[in-house]
Amino acid sequence: MVTVITDERQIKDHHKTFHNRLKQFLTEKIHCWVGYPSGSFQDTVLYSPDLNIWMSLQEHHNKTWNGFGIGKPIEGRNNSLNGEINFPYKGIYRRVSGAFAREDNGNILVLHRGRIGGGKPGIGKNYFISNFRGDFVNAIDGDKETEFCLVGELNSNHFPNQVANFISEIYRVKQREKGDAVEAFDKLTDFSYTDEGFGQTVTERNDTIIIERTHGIIVKALAQELQNRGLNIANDRNRDLFIHSKGKIITLFEVKTSSSTQNLYSAVGQLIIYSIPIGNEVNLIAILPNKLSKAVEKRLSTLGIKPIYYEWHNDEPKFLRLNDIL
Repeated sequence: MVTVITDERQIKDHHKTFHNRLKQFLTEKIHCWVGYPSGSFQDTVLYSPDLNIWMSLQEHHNKTWNGFGIGKPIEGRNNSLNGEINFPYKGIYRRVSGAFAREDNGNILVLHRGRIGGGKPGIGKNYFISNFRGDFVNAIDGDKETEFCLVGELNSNHFPNQVANFISEIYRVKQREKGDAVEAFDKLTDFSYTDEGFGQTVTERNDTIIIERTHGIIVKALAQELQNRGLNIANDRNRDLFIHSKGKIITLFEVKTSSSTQNLYSAVGQLIIYSIPIGNEVNLIAILPNKLSKAVEKRLSTLGIKPIYYEWHNDEPKFLRLNDIL
């Protein structure tokens, strides 16, 4: 179970950690103007060359405001915000999109309600959630259960990259044209959505368990690789990523951050079930971190499923034999 944190002291402490984790990467100070839809203000923002994002921190009367932009800000000029991850000072305040939440094992998650604002007409919460390529988390949210977008795990080694990935997702969705590829395939999404916990469990005796959720980072990297090859890609709530051409899905990907038996079961089931409504022949590809045995690979091939493996280099996934499989 995941529960939104409402205690004022705990939220303050977690926000301090949130800021400190990012400040390790946000090493450059730049004096500039920060632009938003209804105006702008002058500030000294923090920029990270490694993450290629910048951050502006403000204290408002009802929330801590964290505004983010992509790319290096121009000194003394107006630089537009791309997204915000804000937190209420205490309690449940659903008009503020950010939230800290605790899993049963004590792991702290940073969540977002999907209210991105500042986009084109029609690019709001529902559109963002429909096109978000990251993970979703159901959490006890005061007197009800709410589905959130996962920003990242506060104590994960990947947390700064998870935040940068989330801001990139906001930017990507805002840049989409209404009626883009995902909506063209809406007739193929007639399945219930099953939320998953992704990642490898890292634990030592008496230590807090940390699930290194890197699913969104991997999907983003794979999407970039495919786009670099000139392929048309999209995703929906059931399918991590797919290649489409002439109105048809031709290749379907399922990304897993572990090659465990449970994740393998899930990948096989999702690829088969979510390919059924497509109607035409489709390539089924499982994206996995650890090489499977020849026997397992052979058995998967009888189901029409090909594995593509990836390795981590400098905190970025690199896909092996991608060209050969495609």
